[in-house]
Amino acid sequence: MKFQIGIPTLNRIDLLYPALKMYALKDFKSHIHIIDNGNEQFSDKEMINNVSVLNMKKNIGVAASWNMLCDRIFQVSDYALILNDDIYLGRNQLQIEALIPKGEKPFLIKSTIDWCAFLISKSMYQEIGRFNEEFYPAYYEDKSYEYRMKLKGYKEITSPILNPFMYKSSQTSEKSPELLGEAKNNRRIYIEMWGGEPNKEKFTKPYNK
Repeated sequence: MKFQIGIPTLNRIDLLYPALKMYALKDFKSHIHIIDNGNEQFSDKEMINNVSVLNMKKNIGVAASWNMLCDRIFQVSDYALILNDDIYLGRNQLQIEALIPKGEKPFLIKSTIDWCAFLISKSMYQEIGRFNEEFYPAYYEDKSYEYRMKLKGYKEITSPILNPFMYKSSQTSEKSPELLGEAKNNRRIYIEMWGGEPNKEKFTKPYNK
């Protein structure tokens, strides 16, 4: 398979599980890796053959989850499709594979909505590096990666193919509203790191060092 799939989850197994069954049974032949950050009490024994679950002892956050998923996937595949747990993408294997550009140029393609679904190449991950785990537990890790790509001359690519059929934005924070407070803290970290909020950055190196 040209790509494998990674999905972090914290507290929305109720939304993930129905989508996961469709991904595994109908949409994809690719292996699906789940990172369970919320002790959701499900295991790969309950899943179908191409799904495995990594149960974390604590919430490692979005950036660390993306890093762990990419590290695992890129051991066996050159492309990773990362999905939110509160969406159903509704695309099949061939539609995703058709997004992969010809040639070896690094790329990251995301939904036109946000980072609820994105396809990243191993070469892009190696070129830009890991996602900033300072942004914990969530928010601004995506903006930081976009800016780091920009600094290295890579333009943002979006595709409606990665727009989900079912999109339930911020369902994780709706169930755990305290996460919204962390967004304010991560905004502060972003400004300190890059000298300004997204699209107003001044630094070309983190913390201008």
